[in-house]
Amino acid sequence: MKAIKIILTLFILISAGITAQSSDVKNEPGYVDFGDLAMFESSTGVTEVILDEDLLSALAEISTDEDPNVMAILKGLKLVKAHVFEVSDDNKSDLEARVNSVDSELTGSDWKRIVKTRSEDEIANVYIKQGDNKQIVGLVVTSVGADDEAAFVNIVGTIDLATIGRLGKQFNLPHLNGINNSGENSDEN
Repeated sequence: MKAIKIILTLFILISAGITAQSSDVKNEPGYVDFGDLAMFESSTGVTEVILDEDLLSALAEISTDEDPNVMAILKGLKLVKAHVFEVSDDNKSDLEARVNSVDSELTGSDWKRIVKTRSEDEIANVYIKQGDNKQIVGLVVTSVGADDEAAFVNIVGTIDLATIGRLGKQFNLPHLNGINNSGENSDEN
């Protein structure tokens, strides 16, 4: 499973005593509940990243030396959560069912799907949610199959698509590094 750069930083922050996810983030319009993913946590490759607003602020502060644009990318974000699971013969159909369930839920609401990939080897979707002022307030990525991984990613808060691709590259988040200003995926993931 690919290493996620942010994991090391997260462990440093947690060991320094910075913890707790804001409970009111679930009331944000860009928040999505992927349901109980515990059944997938028994696979051999599991990565979970949950960064709340406080952690994102702290991360932005320590990242400014490395990349001064990180502060701009993280400004306005309230939550970044990513669940990545290794796909096996035992869990593939359940993971695909979960991705399809999230797809049905989001396409039946006020989320807009901006990327859809369906092939023999992969299912992937990217969605955005716009607030009243047409500003993007949520982003969701769901995928199964790419690199034998399944990913469920939710970014909550004010999101600028011009910088979301850089966020994907910075934190190695699946299917985000090719998103551009128009909301389309400019490279294959």
